[in-house]
Amino acid sequence: MLVSARRAAGKTQEQVARLVGVDRTTLGKWERDETTPHPYQRLRYAEALGITLDELDAMLSSIPRETNEMPEWLTTYLGMEQSATRLRAYEPRAVYGLLQTPAYVEHLARGLCLSGVSDSYIREMVAQRLYRQKRIRDGSLMLDVVQPESVLHLRVGSPAVMTEQLRAILELAALPNVALHITTFAAGPYAARRFGGFVAMDHPWGTPRVHIEGYGGGRFISDADEVAYFSETFDDACRIALSPRQSRDYIEKLANTWSTDDPPNLAQVELHQSRDLR
Repeated sequence: MLVSARRAAGKTQEQVARLVGVDRTTLGKWERDETTPHPYQRLRYAEALGITLDELDAMLSSIPRETNEMPEWLTTYLGMEQSATRLRAYEPRAVYGLLQTPAYVEHLARGLCLSGVSDSYIREMVAQRLYRQKRIRDGSLMLDVVQPESVLHLRVGSPAVMTEQLRAILELAALPNVALHITTFAAGPYAARRFGGFVAMDHPWGTPRVHIEGYGGGRFISDADEVAYFSETFDDACRIALSPRQSRDYIEKLANTWSTDDPPNLAQVELHQSRDLR
């Protein structure tokens, strides 16, 4: 889509690269989805292509324009995620989307949808997860996540799938731009448990905002007082959770348990029936 937008603007790679302030090689990597521009480069990139920042964000999120299975609100969310510099997420239902492996995504999607999902939708979701993880791996996105320990005990797929998933979490959580906190059952009730999940986003433009989900889709909150409340709620969850080091140790021990022939026999925690799977 980026190549088509550039050609529609009647510009060469050299011209666009010069307007953005990068070299042609870098621009070529953006167009091939090998890397993604940093948030501070995106406004100049959008102006060079003659499109809006929202349109560029949608292109960079690698979402097909025409799809019957991807809800519009999720398309908007993914575009906003791609332009964010920092995410602070509380996710109590499943392993957070940006940490999920392809096998986990597939089993989760098929298990949550009573009417079933198509193979093409599964392939699209897997491709989305891998694309979105690029910004974590290249360090352009700061990620702070709080998750209850229940999501690590919820069996999604086979023990082998769970083992692979937990070890993938360990790999990503070891990156300097990632902080993962696990809240244990011993933590008791805390304010964030009132919500089904939320993500606070920081952008280089505009004000911080929060995305929350419920039955029927998701929505953004931009009111300063409400955003501040969610921020305080997230900080409170971090305070009562295990530290990032303790969380990684906990996950490593649990991964070793899943890898045996006798996986953890804990009460299963039902996931909220949601199509977003974020």
